[in-house]
Amino acid sequence: MSDLTDCKQALLDELSRLVDERFAMAEDAGVDAEVFADTQRIATAMAAALPSVTVHDQRVGPFYDTAGLTSWLGVSKQAIAKRVKNNTLIGCQLESGTWVYPTWQFTDAAKVDQHLLQVWQILREHINAWTAVLWMCSPNPALNDETAVRYATGGGDEFAEVLAAAHADAARWAA
Repeated sequence: MSDLTDCKQALLDELSRLVDERFAMAEDAGVDAEVFADTQRIATAMAAALPSVTVHDQRVGPFYDTAGLTSWLGVSKQAIAKRVKNNTLIGCQLESGTWVYPTWQFTDAAKVDQHLLQVWQILREHINAWTAVLWMCSPNPALNDETAVRYATGGGDEFAEVLAAAHADAARWAA
């Protein structure tokens, strides 16, 4: 499917087919219409099954989940959790309780980029994990409207600018 409009239409078509099928079965079985009367509750329950998409997913992803990351790094879930707790791995917890880890933090050698960790640790002193990763992935006026991730991994003098921006915002949040 080429875009969200196509996906939405395909979903609506399939949903319409399934609803028609279910109502036909109910009619054949003589089910009372009252079973389907609370349409808002039914629609809400059906919509809850859709994947949720937030600004976090759009700006910060893609992600590894814990199972994928433990497999790729060859470490235990406990080791991952300890690294997140110690701020040596960038991880964020979803509302569902699932942990996700932005793929952009890793080098080609499967190591966490140390520049990104320095920025992460500065930010995490004053803000939550989601706010920190959004800060790192959002265009920043102090960085010529580039992201901190791009600046921090670009090498050269640019990293000093990222540190300065992180310290400045962290100081403002602490005030």
